[in-house]
Amino acid sequence: MPLLLLPFILILLSLFSLFRNRSSRSIKESQDSFWEKEQRANLTRKQDISGLSYIRIPMDSFPIGKYADETLHSIEQSLLSLSGRKILNLSGISNTDLKLKYGAANLNTLSECDANFTTFARTIANYGERLAALGHWEDAVQVLEFGILCKTDVSKNYTLLGGLYKEHGEADKLRRLVEMVAESDMLLKNSILSEIR
Repeated sequence: MPLLLLPFILILLSLFSLFRNRSSRSIKESQDSFWEKEQRANLTRKQDISGLSYIRIPMDSFPIGKYADETLHSIEQSLLSLSGRKILNLSGISNTDLKLKYGAANLNTLSECDANFTTFARTIANYGERLAALGHWEDAVQVLEFGILCKTDVSKNYTLLGGLYKEHGEADKLRRLVEMVAESDMLLKNSILSEIR
């Protein structure tokens, strides 16, 4: 009986070895490809990044200083601070791809612009939330719509806006918001959609 199993065991071992070798080869090829791309990226010359689509916070159209509220004032101070910095939404773009496109010498600047965007996205959602909590829904909608225009990926931005649209009978705007989220590639798309529908 054990002699009858021996061919099957040998076949299984051979198959296991074959798949392991293929997997190892595939991993090595993937690593080699990554390091080759990284090397090319590190050798890419610095490009002009002055013409990129930087986000400009519309401080003159936001209700800055309009309402006496300490929390609101603190958020507005954060926005004022951010308005003097360069802000870029670079979500989903790897450092290697940034270096390939704009040069390795620009990576620190671009990383800072992306970090500014992350802070901006959270701040704009908090600003809209606080305005809504204080009953200033039209100002909240304006702020949250600007966040969405900038393609923020903070789910609160979408769910708050969807809630305000529902609450104030803005069915057309709600439908467009749902369509926009459905067509996006956001990680939390499904949970946002279930909450705003």
